[in-house]
Amino acid sequence: MKKKILLLTFLFCLNQITVSAYSQSDLDRLLSTGSCPNGDLTGAQLKKADLTNANLTGADLSFADLEGAVLEAASLEGAKLRKANLKNAYAGKARLTGADLSLANLRGAAFSRADFSRSKAFRTNFSRAALDFASFRFAALQEATFDNVNGYFADFGNANLANSWLYGANLRQADFTEANLYNAKMQNSDLAEANLSRTNLTHALLRNADLSRANLNGAVLDNTNIAGANTDETRFGNALIENLKK
Repeated sequence: MKKKILLLTFLFCLNQITVSAYSQSDLDRLLSTGSCPNGDLTGAQLKKADLTNANLTGADLSFADLEGAVLEAASLEGAKLRKANLKNAYAGKARLTGADLSLANLRGAAFSRADFSRSKAFRTNFSRAALDFASFRFAALQEATFDNVNGYFADFGNANLANSWLYGANLRQADFTEANLYNAKMQNSDLAEANLSRTNLTHALLRNADLSRANLNGAVLDNTNIAGANTDETRFGNALIENLKK
């Protein structure tokens, strides 16, 4: 039993060391110059830091605490932000092309007009985030949470949103062209005038959603649930519809 306790204690300590094993010189460079491309900032404490226009291209910010930080127009292309805390961060127009945000917390953050193209955000929490005019083209967003986000005019073209959660989201005029929304939960979401053409909505839940004037031309609605949804002037041209639940 003693050996087991010692082993568990060792593993816990090792994990804590791994989480906070940032390079002090890289952190000092970032705070003094506002730039640290390819830096090791794993687990760095940057809560409420002003990183406006910071160059963090390719940096490792996994496990970093960026709660309330200002990252407006920051360059985060190819950065690692796995399990990072970005709650309530302000990152309007930030560039995150190819970044890895898997399991990160972006709850309540402002990423208006940010570029998440080709990023990876597996099981990432975007709840209540401002994502208006943001781009998620070709992003891997499986099992991510977008509950109650403001995604007005956001671009999710060709994104993979399989098994994602989008309850009560404002996605008015958003573009989901050729996106994968397999088993996505979009109950009570506002999708008025959204472009869902050639989208995979198999097993998707759209109960009580607003689909008025939405474009579902060529979409796949196989066992899709649209019970109570507003479909006024919705375009279903060439859609593949099977076992639709109304």
